[in-house]
Amino acid sequence: MLARPLLAAALLVLGAAPSARASPRDNVRATLRWDITPAQLQASCTHEIARAQRRLNAVIAARAPRTTASVLLPLENITADLSDGTAVDSVLFDLSPSAQVRKASQACANQLDAFQSAFSARPDVYQALRAVAASRTATAPYQTKLLEFYLVGARRSGAALKPAARKQFVALENELGKIELEFAANLQNDKTAITIARTQTAGLDPDFVATLKKNADGTLVVPVNESTYGAFMRNERDAAARKAFYIADRRRGGEQNVKLLERAIAIRDRLAHLLGFKDWATYRLADKMARDPQRVIKFLGDLDARLLPGARAERAVLARLKAAGAGRSTARIDPWDFDFYDNALRKTKYAVDGDEVKAYFPVEHTIEAVLGIYSHMLGVTFHRGADDAWAPGVVHYTVSDTATGRFIGDTYFDLYPRPGKYSHFANFPLLANRVLPNGKTRAPMAAIVGNWPKPAPGKPALLTHAEVETFFHEFGHNMAALLATAPYETLSDGFRQDFIEAPSQMLENFVWQPEIIKKLSSRWDTGAPMPQALIRKIVAARYVDQDSEYVGQAFLAMVDMTYHTSGPKVDTTKVWATLLARMTPAQFVEGTYPQASFEHLMGGYDAGYYGYLWSRVYAQDMFTRFQRQGIESQIVGRAYRNDILAPAMTYEPDHEVRAFLGRPMSPDAFYASLGLKPTAQK
Repeated sequence: MLARPLLAAALLVLGAAPSARASPRDNVRATLRWDITPAQLQASCTHEIARAQRRLNAVIAARAPRTTASVLLPLENITADLSDGTAVDSVLFDLSPSAQVRKASQACANQLDAFQSAFSARPDVYQALRAVAASRTATAPYQTKLLEFYLVGARRSGAALKPAARKQFVALENELGKIELEFAANLQNDKTAITIARTQTAGLDPDFVATLKKNADGTLVVPVNESTYGAFMRNERDAAARKAFYIADRRRGGEQNVKLLERAIAIRDRLAHLLGFKDWATYRLADKMARDPQRVIKFLGDLDARLLPGARAERAVLARLKAAGAGRSTARIDPWDFDFYDNALRKTKYAVDGDEVKAYFPVEHTIEAVLGIYSHMLGVTFHRGADDAWAPGVVHYTVSDTATGRFIGDTYFDLYPRPGKYSHFANFPLLANRVLPNGKTRAPMAAIVGNWPKPAPGKPALLTHAEVETFFHEFGHNMAALLATAPYETLSDGFRQDFIEAPSQMLENFVWQPEIIKKLSSRWDTGAPMPQALIRKIVAARYVDQDSEYVGQAFLAMVDMTYHTSGPKVDTTKVWATLLARMTPAQFVEGTYPQASFEHLMGGYDAGYYGYLWSRVYAQDMFTRFQRQGIESQIVGRAYRNDILAPAMTYEPDHEVRAFLGRPMSPDAFYASLGLKPTAQK
């Protein structure tokens, strides 16, 4: 890595990993500095982009033969240096407690998008890459895959277009990037809340009620967001209060986000046509495993058709439960009823009381237990690091290889909501694994960002089993980000989009195994592990209303596909309502626009939400090896680390899964998990 000039806003400092077991083989640690002002952030961002531009121009202007050494690797180092140098600048949009810093970070993200769009669309860069391919100097697997990614990326970014079309393409891409960031900012700054009377708190967890703001007239303010949704909708007995919360939730983002989404759809359609694709979905899937939107639509339609009768039957069970509670012969499950009566069914038929379960999952113990399980399975060790991140309460761990003591990387947990913060739950890969030009490996860094319910005064924060499952899933992404060993950032940064969820989805299965639940649990007041009787009840209730869940996922994926195969002008609310009626037993509530808070559509999963279901086919098949050789088998865990996580995008998913399983992927385990017979669908 080239030494960068000393800046007042210098963000990246390289040094040896601070480990008691350090050795010459330790990775080089990148320390990101988070105490940055808006002015410093903007100066840093502008400087890094200008430096990258100068270096890019120099590479293309050089008269040396176009080879892997003279073009491909310098381009990778330029983009990696830019990514590293702006790692803080770009991510604080989602993380900073300061509105001014978030605004500056949003501006930086727009600048980076503009630079990337222009860089990827440059015909001289594309021609240089084609010359590299013709030189046949990319011979190692890492180099051939890297060259493939750059060539495909250039073509898909308009580099082969004629000048006028290319100019239009880049301008539209820049506008799209700004729209997507504005959509996200609207949600992160959303302050939607409802007010309830004290009498409407019946059924709510007293600890949850204790966290609510009290008005002078005795009413309570309930924030409407991801951290409060489950606690409120599962337990609120007053249907009117549930309805108010439900409608407020489905109006988050406002009509402004509906307009932004519809403008984004129109822009995407135009971009696809400029590149010769019939629609955005066809463009997006051209380099995915699924390849063809019609293949995805058939997969989703077939799955929905097979599960819809079961989903209707599940809703009928809840309706009978509602009727019995009201002393009536019949009842209808309204949209704001489902979570409440699903929870009631678990409490009655399966005797699983969510509040009782939560008592066994205090946050601190749960985190340490998850770390312990992953440590055993993957052969890694976690040490608590200095909590010197972007906000108070963010927890830092260093990660090292257990067998050798080699420092691997850093991970951060930012798990509670605050104003302006990213509003969902996700893993953020801050720095991808990378071998520097001097031959040393610069260590990766990642962060899990979530919105768990805040603890009640005087008590630890307690988690539902579903929240534990989500954390286990995201930690799977976290380990994938840290354990990739490809030498180039481009190859270390994840997987194909319709496979990227598979490794973490496979790991979700662990939190349903009795021996794992026991390790994860520790009652907050006594420290006792969860009793076997309660564990058996949790496991027995795993598939309660499962068909409804999967029908809902198929519906969301079909909404996404329909939005992006229907041309430039789409009534997103009408599509939502029409597909909801056709694919699910649920009812659409007039006056709502849930697509305004469907963050995936504007966060990289556009024409890609199907990947959650598509990748689960792979996930369930991968899990069969753990089932066969042992849930806690270190042999299988190490194979998973070596065959799936380490190569990352170096090989195609089917190749990696075949290496791990010793055979091609089969969908049988996926369909079996749904109680369905296998199909010919691959």
